[in-house]
Amino acid sequence: MMTSSGAKWILQLIGGWRLGRESMEYELPKRQQRLIALLAVNGPMKRSTAARLLWPEGSDVQASNCLRGAISQVSSALPGLLVAEPGRIQLSDDVEVDLRTVRGQLDGSVNVEGAAAASRIQLLSRGELLPGWYDEWVLEAQDEWRTSRVDALQQLAAHLLERGDTHGAVDAASSVMQIDPLDEEAQELVLRAQLAEGNRALALRGYADFNSRCLAELGLPASFSPSELFGLAFEGSLR
Repeated sequence: MMTSSGAKWILQLIGGWRLGRESMEYELPKRQQRLIALLAVNGPMKRSTAARLLWPEGSDVQASNCLRGAISQVSSALPGLLVAEPGRIQLSDDVEVDLRTVRGQLDGSVNVEGAAAASRIQLLSRGELLPGWYDEWVLEAQDEWRTSRVDALQQLAAHLLERGDTHGAVDAASSVMQIDPLDEEAQELVLRAQLAEGNRALALRGYADFNSRCLAELGLPASFSPSELFGLAFEGSLR
């Protein structure tokens, strides 16, 4: 169902909530934002499910009344954004959601190279999902989004390293480290790429810094074997 103007709504969830259409940006109360975001993350839903997720502390009747009010407010302020049917609700087909766009790209192969790989790294490095939101359903979606990003970037880094693109591998693995600074798989990929470039001294410093961080924050050293990376002369090189 298209809006009367024929223009798509653009909904941003990654890096923060933002809704726009053409040159207009729309500010909404948080309750209405939460309803729209819930439908963007989870897709079409039963009204009863949406009500329980958005107002978990109220009774079923209270939650249902709150949902009805939010639907009415959104439909009045932004006609055509929602499709509200008996017992069911969803966003209109002409709402373009950044999270859905990224998910769609991740459904394909992660084994891209060159400019496509750089574009994929940039896309996955854009930011957290709805930062500063702490609803239970948001926290679950944030964890899922973070896991999807990390997995895709790690697979891409390993693929690029295997293909000899050490620079791309470092970029992809370093993007993981920005998400989770203690991710050992990503750190090992960075070190392997640096060694493949001949940057042994840089890799040694990188391992020493990462190992110190693990000891300080986790009380344990890095679990991957430095001798496998640097050879038997590792201890002497590190001193």
